Amino acid sequence: MTLPSIAVVIPNRNDSQYLLTCLNSVTTQSTKVDQIIFVDDSSNDDSLSKAQSQLSGVDGVTILANTYCLGTMGALNEGLNHVRCDYVLFLASNDFLTDGLIERAKLSIAKFGNPGVWSAMVWASDEDGHCKYIYPSPVIALKDSYFSPDECVGLAMKLGNWFTGSTMLFNRETLQGIGGFDVEYHGLGDLFAALTVSSLKGAVFCPQPLGIMRMHFGGYLWRTLTELEDLEVILTKIEVRGSIFSVSLFTKRFCSRTRHRIRFAALVASGFAEGKMFHPNWIELRYRLLQAAKSLVGERRRVMTMLALIFLRPFDILPMIRYRALGMLLLKLTNSDTRRLPISASKYQESN
Repeated sequence: MTLPSIAVVIPNRNDSQYLLTCLNSVTTQSTKVDQIIFVDDSSNDDSLSKAQSQLSGVDGVTILANTYCLGTMGALNEGLNHVRCDYVLFLASNDFLTDGLIERAKLSIAKFGNPGVWSAMVWASDEDGHCKYIYPSPVIALKDSYFSPDECVGLAMKLGNWFTGSTMLFNRETLQGIGGFDVEYHGLGDLFAALTVSSLKGAVFCPQPLGIMRMHFGGYLWRTLTELEDLEVILTKIEVRGSIFSVSLFTKRFCSRTRHRIRFAALVASGFAEGKMFHPNWIELRYRLLQAAKSLVGERRRVMTMLALIFLRPFDILPMIRYRALGMLLLKLTNSDTRRLPISASKYQESN
């Protein structure tokens, strides 16, 4: 097999405290990364100097320093412009990888004939980098498996998102073919890029947690979801622009489900706070019923989350039971690696 080349793009803005862990997890991979592109998005801490010191002498490194802030998606696109490899992983500077991801991805991509997206599962950690549990993304297969473009469209309809950003590799040419990440989608840009690329060229799912995602409040996606006025504008743009690149994916039915799924995520992100959880344009009966339920339930978040799922996403309930609950149970029973926590962030810092 001809193994693909892989680049890692690391966008950063003022994440100095997490940066060494992230960079070490990339540079110490047992199978070396072919290209590393660090994009500092006009940080005002010591991120840039720290990255320059840490990456000094490492082969295939490009360090970019933006003179003004482009935002997360803009920084990703800037990095993408410098990628020369077959595949590219975009790794947030506060997340990190487990050893073996690059090797597993190269072998799997070669085996399945260069898909549009390759994605593995991730561990969820606290802000200090201590892994707590496997992030409950859908388990769509119990071994490395390829899904055709049509199957990816079906999965998008059935599950919405089944990718995890910290371990997601894009076929560079296909991603560039759709214009990279749409900056006007804000924190949803990488999700819809992955859905679009997979609908064009298929995807590989790896049921192994090979990355670590820090769970913290106030991130880019959270801000996108909690600014409801802007979110509604984004959803409209997605419906209009999506079909330009993938007619098979962005059908009327898929766009309708997507609206309800993202609005549900917005409600959960807001914590069902009074005065912030509903947009004036949400006038369908299901939203009026949910508002009425809120007046009865009060501040009980878990109850409101369950009610919101029932009212807004009834089509997702059975797939969630099958692919998230049962899928995760089967994975843990059949894969011993899912029961062993990886090394914590402190180990990467000590290896510096």
